[in-house]
Amino acid sequence: MFKKGISVLLLCMAFNVNAVPTDDIANILAEQQAAWNRGDLDAYMQGYWNDEKMRFVSNGKFSYGWEKTLAAYKKHYPDKATLGTLTFTIKDIKMLSNYAAVVVGRWSLERSKDNPNGVFTLLVEKIDDRWVITHDHTSD
Repeated sequence: MFKKGISVLLLCMAFNVNAVPTDDIANILAEQQAAWNRGDLDAYMQGYWNDEKMRFVSNGKFSYGWEKTLAAYKKHYPDKATLGTLTFTIKDIKMLSNYAAVVVGRWSLERSKDNPNGVFTLLVEKIDDRWVITHDHTSD
């Protein structure tokens, strides 16, 4: 009985130590959503790869770079009224390898004057032992 209990305990510990990548990736979006809803765009951007090669595609335009993306967010969402309340709904996370995944979902903003919404496709990669969004294609 004692030996069986140790085996079960060790098995449980092994599963707890190795988090499922899809959970880690979903947590990135949950943290981004929370940061957005606090009005903290700097914290929101922590989900993205902080590199000039990070790509953002929206409204038919390609944009590159973490700094440029942060500046665009701050320009287009200068206050809490324009930020509104963000909700992400993940439809699917498909692991492409141990170091890459595609995330597909919906986004919506609840604001006093309107409620814009749309879809997104993200390429999330594990870089320097951290999952980050390296490509974001968002549309209305």
